Amino acid sequence: MSALETPKPLRAAVSLAALRDNLALIRRALPADTELIACVKANAYGHGLRGVATGLEAEGVRWLSLGSPADALELRRWGVACDILLFPAGLGGDPAPLLDAGITVSVQSFDEAAELAMAARSRPPSIFLKVDSGLGRVGAPLEEAVGLAARIRAELRDITLRGVFTHLPFGGPDSRAWVEERLTAFGRVAADIRAITPGALLVQALASAGVALGMKAPEANAVCPGSLLYGIEPAWLPAPFGTRPVLTEVRTVLEMIRVIPPGARYGYGGGRVAARATRVGALPIGYSSSFLVPKPGQKVRVAGHEAPVLSVSLEHAVVDLSDVAGARIGAPVCLLASDATAGPTLAEVASQQGRTALEVLVSLTGRVSYEYPDAATGSVSREPRSR
Repeated sequence: MSALETPKPLRAAVSLAALRDNLALIRRALPADTELIACVKANAYGHGLRGVATGLEAEGVRWLSLGSPADALELRRWGVACDILLFPAGLGGDPAPLLDAGITVSVQSFDEAAELAMAARSRPPSIFLKVDSGLGRVGAPLEEAVGLAARIRAELRDITLRGVFTHLPFGGPDSRAWVEERLTAFGRVAADIRAITPGALLVQALASAGVALGMKAPEANAVCPGSLLYGIEPAWLPAPFGTRPVLTEVRTVLEMIRVIPPGARYGYGGGRVAARATRVGALPIGYSSSFLVPKPGQKVRVAGHEAPVLSVSLEHAVVDLSDVAGARIGAPVCLLASDATAGPTLAEVASQQGRTALEVLVSLTGRVSYEYPDAATGSVSREPRSR
């Protein structure tokens, strides 16, 4: 660690064994000729981009997808050799470094494709065409997609169209009929694009929920699982798919301990009054780290005992240690655990915070140090502090 670096206030343990098991489960659910594009956007859903990406590559995953140009380039700098699909990202700068790194960029208009063709230096660009099949977010409108692909093919001869994809997330079990109808419409468009495109074309139309439900999308020969890969299954699935959480622990330490005398006012605006001698501890994390939120009802586990969270400020959280025997400065504080006896589970944290499990996961940002205790080598692998 250099003189300018300080320890990160959060440490997260990530099970690459669980990731491997989830990957194997998803693969078994797919037809043998289906390409798996593993989604690692949002810092690999909060699990640490570098550790997860290298772990997936070691398991034979040939495609990774994400939404950040900077993260895509980081993967190349780290030596990740997989094909990388960059989702529509509003590049806003020179795309040449992405193209030089062999990153496949998604486009949703002819102008975007033409910009890539102009920026190419060392190799012809390869692209995916993003199609909006009804989500209403990004992508070429479904009714325009075939014409757009034909125009790219005719006017931008140096562009290689490697794939076409859409995204139709489920809102719940009641949305299945709509999703299936939209997938059928997308399948017709994909077939027409395939007819005008030489060579193999990857067609992705299903993500996690569709895989778990056993759905088949017309013309699709690729899937791009996201949350399912990390053990997050929709609660409305008719039966569990069988994945397990990849994030196994999030912890910090007690930074300070003090005692509030009986009758003393404390907290924001003196809004609390100590009914007894109240032992409190400060944690070196606040809502700037995004994991804890300024919301009542949260609990952590300190030295094996449950401790209510009294307040969360920008850089600190305060917990009640009055009923925690053996608490000391530097003691471990468990914020999340895969075992309910060790600390609050992901489901409990999400419920306490009024967030989804996915929102809790992706709140883990660059202020976290990652450990991978069951990496393939059998040793504890640590994420570099630069991430």
